[in-house]
Amino acid sequence: MNKTVTINISGIIFHIEEDAYEKLSKYLNTIKGYFSNTDGGNEIMSDIEARIAEMLQAKTSAIKQVVLMADVDSVIEVMGRPEEFADGSEQKAEEKKTEQTYSSNENIKKRLFRDPDHKAVGGVCSGIAAYFNVDIIWIRLAMFLLLFFGGLSFWVYIILWIVIPEAKTTADKLAMHGEKIDINNISKTVKEEAEQLKNRVSSGNFFDRLGDFLKDFFTIFGKFFVRLVGLILLFFGVVFMLGFMSSIFGFSIAGTSADVNDWINLVFVDRSHYTMAAFGLILFFGIPIIMMIYGGIKLLFKIHYSNRWLNIGAGLIWLIGFIIVLFVGIKTGRDFSDSGKVKEQVAVQSQRDTITLTLTKGKELLAALNMNETEYDDYDEDGNYRRGKRRHSDYIIATNDKDVKQKMIVGYGSLSIIPSASNTFEMFVVKKSRGEDKRTAVDRAKSIRYKVLQNDSVISFDEVFTVSTEDKFRVQEVQVILKVPRGKVIMLDKSLEHFIYDIENVTNTFDGDMVGRRWIMTNDGLACVDCDGIEDLRKKYGHDINIPPPPPLPPAGPVNVDVKDAKVNIDENGIKVESKGTNVKIDKEGIHVKQEKK
Repeated sequence: MNKTVTINISGIIFHIEEDAYEKLSKYLNTIKGYFSNTDGGNEIMSDIEARIAEMLQAKTSAIKQVVLMADVDSVIEVMGRPEEFADGSEQKAEEKKTEQTYSSNENIKKRLFRDPDHKAVGGVCSGIAAYFNVDIIWIRLAMFLLLFFGGLSFWVYIILWIVIPEAKTTADKLAMHGEKIDINNISKTVKEEAEQLKNRVSSGNFFDRLGDFLKDFFTIFGKFFVRLVGLILLFFGVVFMLGFMSSIFGFSIAGTSADVNDWINLVFVDRSHYTMAAFGLILFFGIPIIMMIYGGIKLLFKIHYSNRWLNIGAGLIWLIGFIIVLFVGIKTGRDFSDSGKVKEQVAVQSQRDTITLTLTKGKELLAALNMNETEYDDYDEDGNYRRGKRRHSDYIIATNDKDVKQKMIVGYGSLSIIPSASNTFEMFVVKKSRGEDKRTAVDRAKSIRYKVLQNDSVISFDEVFTVSTEDKFRVQEVQVILKVPRGKVIMLDKSLEHFIYDIENVTNTFDGDMVGRRWIMTNDGLACVDCDGIEDLRKKYGHDINIPPPPPLPPAGPVNVDVKDAKVNIDENGIKVESKGTNVKIDKEGIHVKQEKK
């Protein structure tokens, strides 16, 4: 068991054995005394301490948290002993450096930095030249030549300027050249920098001044841009948070509604899945919004505090929310994954050439489903049809019995009319549903309840179909397909305005304009019997359709009829009838009757 102390080297806290601390402290004091009267001595000591802190940090871990004597010996061996340069002779230090072989296994790895000491603009070219150990003139020449290829080098230079870090410390500059980071090299580099700084101040050129200006400009612009990004993050984070909290409040209020709860039970496989989904969505959207506000505050107010565990914890919580949402989504979506349908044929008994299509009266539906006028607004209080807003994709929840109060899913069906290949009317009711597999989907489709009634030549459709809540809501649909043979006529009642769906016809008439008229099936599709332009249809389809003839028109000119005991004259003045004993005249003034006296 050894006694430990806590020390601070270059802003980093270490736990170190007491004997190791004494040796390290003596080592640093010796070095400090050597450089105390040297130009840039403080900078040299700062770089040496930073390098020692970096090496000690590499020797500690979550398991090994204390710096041992062996670690201090290893650092001193790498950095160099004070005795090697205590006589002040740099030449001897250089000779000693070349002759000595270090026992340390540390690898000297080159790193790419921007070189601020030999820069023309940003130090990119000089940094690349130092990394590849080539003359800087070749790198700058290559950049110049690339300007003639669409200005490629300009954008490459800007990107590299942003991406490559600047060699700020002495350790960075030594790593840039691939030199060993020890006391001798650090001292030598600091002295060279001081000499170069004096030369630059006494004889600065245009490129140096331009580089300094651009550096200052981008530094100021960068700080402004960071603040702007922080402000944007904070603003949108607060806006998203307010919207998010409003959504949570709205859903919590809506959750008290019976209709909303009914739909939750009908959509989700299990009620618990809804609770899980709500919790998961709060985590999935809430954590990014909170971190957006947190990041915006840090950037805007220049807060440099960074907590790794906070970031990791927020990421893990977000991941948990994502997994919960993904689980519920997959579980619920799987029950919608496959589709199935059932096709039932309905016999059409009418032998007439014309049949009338209509919807079941509104009052009958209201009584059957116990629905009020607010829920079902396609009929007025007298049961007469009125233009409604329901569509085939609408669903509501109603009860089918006033005593039992059993809830049902109510959907709206549709009617399609297509040509028939036979000489008789054919009708099919297609029921569709979804499920986790084909069999489940087909079973749900079979359980859909829908009625079609026929009375002589009138066929009445229920506008709605019903589904038991036990079968859940799985996008159930009902489509009635009526096949009309060529030459047969159908009368579309006005109540079908929202029930018919995309019926093709020769005049491309919209569904809403087809109701209240008779339509005959031709070789090219449905043709209107009661619309304008019948003569054009007669000319085009007269050879294969039976359109009732129009009423006779009055003659264009005068007509004279002379028969036994009577004479009739029709002209623009009216009608004049002369018979034996009686004369009748019809004109614009009225009817005049004159009888001859016997």
